[in-house]
Amino acid sequence: MRRTRWALAMICWIALLFPVGGVWAEDRITMWGTPPKEQPHFTKAAEGFPPLPLPVVPQRRTEKKRPPAPPKLLANLSSFSFRGWQGSPGAVDTLLRNGRKHLDLWYGWEQLDIAALERKFAAGVTHSTPILYLCAYYPLDLTDTQRQALQKYTLDGGTLLINCCGQQAAFDSAESELAQMFPDHPLSLLPTDHPLYHSYYAIDNIKYLSPTSAGEAALGDVPSQSAPPRLQAIELGTRAAVILSREDLACGWNQWNNPSTLRVDATDSTRLGLNIITYVTAEQRLAKFLAHTTEVAGPTVRPRGQLTFVQLIHDGNWDPNPSAVPLLLKDIAANTSIAVQFERKTIQVRDPALFGYPMLYMTGTTDPRLRKDEIVLLRRWLDNGGVLIADAAAGRSQFDAAFRDLCKQLYPDHPLARLPADHPVFKAFYEIKGLGMNHEPQPVAPGIQAVVINDRPSILYSPLGLSDGWAHQFSAYARCYLTPDALKLGTNLIVYSMQ
Repeated sequence: MRRTRWALAMICWIALLFPVGGVWAEDRITMWGTPPKEQPHFTKAAEGFPPLPLPVVPQRRTEKKRPPAPPKLLANLSSFSFRGWQGSPGAVDTLLRNGRKHLDLWYGWEQLDIAALERKFAAGVTHSTPILYLCAYYPLDLTDTQRQALQKYTLDGGTLLINCCGQQAAFDSAESELAQMFPDHPLSLLPTDHPLYHSYYAIDNIKYLSPTSAGEAALGDVPSQSAPPRLQAIELGTRAAVILSREDLACGWNQWNNPSTLRVDATDSTRLGLNIITYVTAEQRLAKFLAHTTEVAGPTVRPRGQLTFVQLIHDGNWDPNPSAVPLLLKDIAANTSIAVQFERKTIQVRDPALFGYPMLYMTGTTDPRLRKDEIVLLRRWLDNGGVLIADAAAGRSQFDAAFRDLCKQLYPDHPLARLPADHPVFKAFYEIKGLGMNHEPQPVAPGIQAVVINDRPSILYSPLGLSDGWAHQFSAYARCYLTPDALKLGTNLIVYSMQ
């Protein structure tokens, strides 16, 4: 019996010493950086005296009172790597203080234990703070319920911001966890022209500081590299819903120099953090809109010869605006005599049923990455009389460049060229001369481009977003046509393709 008790005591002692991951318990820190500043106190000692008995008229208090709390923008998540891990509250506090100083945006933050997030998820309640910040100095060790809670929070419009503190193990674990949470949405490097890098400061290059010894740091011998920013993200629709940094940002936010880690220079780290704040706040309306898909029900009795709107499935974020097509079809049914089948059909190039449809719609934000055999099939479908209508969602340059390359592969001898202003497509139903565009004070000329085969446009393409306007709600940074004109142009493209 004594031996059994002794063995159990030894097991408990070893468990306390060795946490998950093989790190010694006494070497495991519970906070990354310095704690946040204490809030100022405005009360005075005299405030503790009991009030004068009535009917004496009390005098007005003259002491300064604490101002009302600002709305919370960010929650610093804790206990997601191990119980007791607090993240980097000091860095969060300093970043938001800089936001008030430089952006004139007064936002607060909160400390949120992941267990509280789980309880809200179990109760069917989504946490309302726009940003969940995970300071992942240690590898993430999430349960299935925690993954589901974080996934639900993001799908409902929240933004996950994960700082891996320059730790490769933490970065690898974050990649693995995100792949489980969002299997259909790959993590990818944000392009340098992404709105996040230009939402407030124009960030084209970042100064990265390499790990050094304490002695080298004391001598100021810190190797650095200037390179384009390399944040990674998972995009839901056209917004970056998960933002991941391998290099440490918190040290820079907190003006705390830790030479032992790969990190971003303090100035650039703060600028990047303020850009993230600006980007997330500007995209809040879109995030809430994308959390719900608008469905349009058609008549139960369907006339013969209904238009079937077919959308192409591909690997380039093929459905960034799920509500766009139903709302376009609803507008067409209300304003034209075209019999519309409201249910959108989706299809892959390899599906033999493709050859039963005369028109195909394609959109996205990144490279669709069609295989050679798919390009051959698409060319055969176009040669048989099919018409491809496409647009770059939100005007994204990645999709634009990839689609132009796709057109070259489809028809090397027929370049994609802009249609003249008097082309029949601009008079097919509505007469279109100028179109309203996001962030443009004056109407712009329609910029539809086409691949013309035997005097017939086989491919009609808009480098500016059409689907954004069809959806009636779009990114604050979208390069797209405004809703009324996007619907008119979409109607004209469909009517012209049917002739």
